[in-house]
This record gives sequence, C-alpha cells and structure tokens, in this order.
Amino acid sequence: MTALFVYYKLPLQEHAKWALHVRDFQQTVEQRWPGICVELMQRPEPSPEGLETWMEVYKHPQGVSQEMISGIAQLAKDMGLPLNRASEKFIALR
Repeated sequence: MTALFVYYKLPLQEHAKWALHVRDFQQTVEQRWPGICVELMQRPEPSPEGLETWMEVYKHPQGVSQEMISGIAQLAKDMGLPLNRASEKFIALR
C-alpha cells in the first residue's frame, strides 16, 4: 500500500495562519477522496532560522494512487498552499 508524505517549512510566526489553511485544505481532500486518512504533523522544534517543518500524511485503505497524488498536489496549488512542498511516496516494508 502506498502512502504519501508531503513536507515543507514555514515561518514560526505564521503558524496559526497556515494551520487553519492547511486544515481547510485537508478537509477538501477528505471530501474529494472518500476513505482517505490525513494527518498534519510538525517537528518538535523550529530550525535556528525560525522555520517549522510540517508534514502532511495521506493514507487510503487501497493505497494512495498516482491520480490522488497528482490531485492533491494540484489542489494544494489551487488553494494557495506553500509552493515549496516536497512529496514522497512510501510503501509498507517488504
């Protein structure tokens, strides 16, 4: 099963603004792809430059398809999420 991990850095002082925006985005993802599970995480400490690293995690009982991955990326762009998003796919350990 494929899971999607998306991570990016944001200024610490913009935490509240982006948290609300990303949660709205993730609600839209859940509506568009029924059954998808989403998580929003962050590293416990900001960087010395005052940046937080955030991680969005997407899982689906049938795996996250390439169509979902492309759709999530496009939706993030359309909804104005940070453009410096790095995405990686992972599968269960074999």
